Amino acid sequence: MKIQIIKYLIISVFIIVLTSCNSDNKKLDKQTDTALSYDNFIDIKKSGETYKIPSPMELFIFLKETKSPFLADKLHNPQKYSDYMTKKTRALNFGIYTADLAYCAVFGDFQKAIFYFNTSQRLADEMGLYEGYGEQIAARVNNNLSNIDSLIEISAESYDLINTFLEEQGQADLLGLFLVGGWVEGLYLSVESVKGLDVNSPVIERIADQQLLLENLINYLKENSCKINDDLIKDLENIQQTFDDLYFNDENTIITQKQFVNISNEVILLRNKYINQV
Repeated sequence: MKIQIIKYLIISVFIIVLTSCNSDNKKLDKQTDTALSYDNFIDIKKSGETYKIPSPMELFIFLKETKSPFLADKLHNPQKYSDYMTKKTRALNFGIYTADLAYCAVFGDFQKAIFYFNTSQRLADEMGLYEGYGEQIAARVNNNLSNIDSLIEISAESYDLINTFLEEQGQADLLGLFLVGGWVEGLYLSVESVKGLDVNSPVIERIADQQLLLENLINYLKENSCKINDDLIKDLENIQQTFDDLYFNDENTIITQKQFVNISNEVILLRNKYINQV
């Protein structure tokens, strides 16, 4: 029986939700500095290097813990998946849809999460991504449902296996597209969650922290250089230039209102570009 390889990327999303919601050390401590206290990187190995890629899951957990609103009206329309006809648009929007799946799961709207799970599977079908290695991961998940540490390990390994599989199939660029789509959607939902422009808000500070993680994502894409990735790199470098303004702030200023507005505008423009490409 053929197993959809991408189904196990989706399963890993649920594993991270489970482990994040049940780990005491992931509770927000308002008395400590929240900057860069990340628990959910995606470690991708390439050419002897390990890239810590930002996970939208970390942002969503942070939004939930800081009592940010659940923005159901800002999620990508799950019925629009059939509009995407190219490899690039399907893969980017797969990343966006799986981020929306994770967002719904973190905020406890499991009915919507099912919609996004089904949409993600349909896009995976249309990309023709099948492989049998998934049975082993499925069995390990099933045998370790009560073991949080094992689930974290399996989740991390699933990304490595997906990366290896895509490289063997000559489609390593797909993972970059998935990661970019997920990162853009995570940041989009974060900036849309901000009410008012209090630059001392922990959510705005967490958005500012994405500056360093964006650099890792760009470096990973450059390591996997191809025409599609080159287009993504240009998109992300435009946002990076806006983030780079933060380097000129004094030591007491993480981000200014103007800088936050500029970053938000760039992120919203890029997200709308990706969901409206066909």
